[in-house]
Amino acid sequence: MQPKWRRIRDGLKERGLDGALIFSPENLHYAAGYACHQHTVSRKPEMASVVIPTAEALEPLLICMDFEHPAVVEKTEGIPTRAYDSWVGVREYEDIAERREAGQEKKPFSSSMDVLVRSVRETGLASGKLGIEEDFVPLKFHALLKERLPEVSFVDISDMLIFARSVKTPEEIDMFRRLTEVADEALLEASRHVRPGATEKDVAQVFRRRAIESGICVPSAWSTFNTGPNSSMLRLPGDRTIADGDLFKFDGGVNAEFDFYTTDTSRTWIVGNGDPALEELKDCLCTAQRKMIAAAVPGLPINELFSTGFEAVREKYPSYRRGHLGHSISLGPQTAEAPFIAPGETRPLEPGMILCIEVPCYVRGTGGFNIEDMVLITESGCEVLTWRTPHYL
Repeated sequence: MQPKWRRIRDGLKERGLDGALIFSPENLHYAAGYACHQHTVSRKPEMASVVIPTAEALEPLLICMDFEHPAVVEKTEGIPTRAYDSWVGVREYEDIAERREAGQEKKPFSSSMDVLVRSVRETGLASGKLGIEEDFVPLKFHALLKERLPEVSFVDISDMLIFARSVKTPEEIDMFRRLTEVADEALLEASRHVRPGATEKDVAQVFRRRAIESGICVPSAWSTFNTGPNSSMLRLPGDRTIADGDLFKFDGGVNAEFDFYTTDTSRTWIVGNGDPALEELKDCLCTAQRKMIAAAVPGLPINELFSTGFEAVREKYPSYRRGHLGHSISLGPQTAEAPFIAPGETRPLEPGMILCIEVPCYVRGTGGFNIEDMVLITESGCEVLTWRTPHYL
């Protein structure tokens, strides 16, 4: 992926900040276009970071472990990198061939924090206002940063980064097209196994196998496949067998692993001879969702999009309650992120946004519906990305 640190820099300028320190694996990938291996596995800020100065004359800098540094240099484009000394202890060939003693080393050990502090000082940011992800950075690490950089004023930019990620580049849109195609085709195949006698795990396994076969992503671990009363709650697939008349609900998607991009869609099917009251509810939810999709055009305030769906259901079911009817989506591990399609969100829709538009309704002890599709806001309206799998069997 292409690095997007310039988009982050634009946000820093708007907030009057001198720079930013990026620590989360997903935002490091967003900024640098590359995910550092150990950093992604451990999700610890000391494993890798990116320093982004706001000044146009200064370049960003990626800091990673020595063991991975050659791979990072190979994969990143136009971003200087620095390595810190790790526990791995990579040796030179001569160290082995000539059986040198470790004592011959004279270079002092530099930790990731040492390299980060030195880089901040050399960039002239040691007394500035720096953005930091307080939603990600642990309290202990934050305290160490303030101890090592006492003159820096740290400002939380967690929401700014989510805002930047909410409008996608053409490359990101292409990524979502490929991921939603895989997720949709895997779900379509899984839907053919939704019949009496099959278990939740049976259907889940079909979806997972097909997603893995794509070679570009894996099934999201949180994806749910639930039938009957199980679909009225949040739980992973189990051994419950599908029965005639059951609701069968899927909610989940696929994840691009070290590229982080993820999908989220949902289908609920009525198996066989369903309860007429539940069939009528599903028809209402589907109609409300289609009205939202038809209304989704650039410039529309997001709270008006919420009202379109909410009122369509509430008109027929006065007891209906929901906090939101969808959300933005970009990089995992979380799927639902701002802006949410909620009553208080006045931000207008913009071309390049990718939203999960959903109209759920759960009936305790009976079953649950979620009618959800991923859509791309275009210049004139929106495009449904998850169109391959039907909402009705």
